[in-house]
Amino acid sequence: TACFLASVFAFFLSIACEFGISFWSAALLSDRVGSSAALSTLAVVTFVSGIAVCRWFIAPIFHKVHIDDQLRFAFMFQGLSFGLFWLSHSMVLSLIALFGVGMGVAIQFPMFAVRVIAFSESRPDLAIGYNSLAAGSAIALSPFMLGVLGDSFGISRAYLMIPVLNLIAITLITLFPSKHLDAK
Repeated sequence: TACFLASVFAFFLSIACEFGISFWSAALLSDRVGSSAALSTLAVVTFVSGIAVCRWFIAPIFHKVHIDDQLRFAFMFQGLSFGLFWLSHSMVLSLIALFGVGMGVAIQFPMFAVRVIAFSESRPDLAIGYNSLAAGSAIALSPFMLGVLGDSFGISRAYLMIPVLNLIAITLITLFPSKHLDAK
């Protein structure tokens, strides 16, 4: 159905954002704050730390909030944090923003899994197969596309791909709501 395919594609976009950020944030840090490649690469730990903190401590708070609202909030928080990260020329602000981006990314994978399974018309095997295909494709394509765009326009401009993908995913969640799904 259209809802199923839209959810799979939105999941693809979510994973594309996550891996684009994790693979290329060190390059943006080096470009923006002038840090060494080693320090910039180490700083990516703040992104992963944001994911971990949100999954362990923050995500359980939202269990009564509808899935679509959780996803929209996560994408908006990720987008705001990403905007701060992209605009920052300070290492400290960049690290705080990158931590926030990780927090925004944290619940997207599990919430999309629930959404896609619910839209699969009682075919969880099909849903997980499509999710795996979408995730693998996003992991392969997103960093590659950022690299191609970075070579053409510079990493700073290329990184604008992330908020564009973010907005498309939010639009798909809004156009194909999951009103009948329980957030639990």
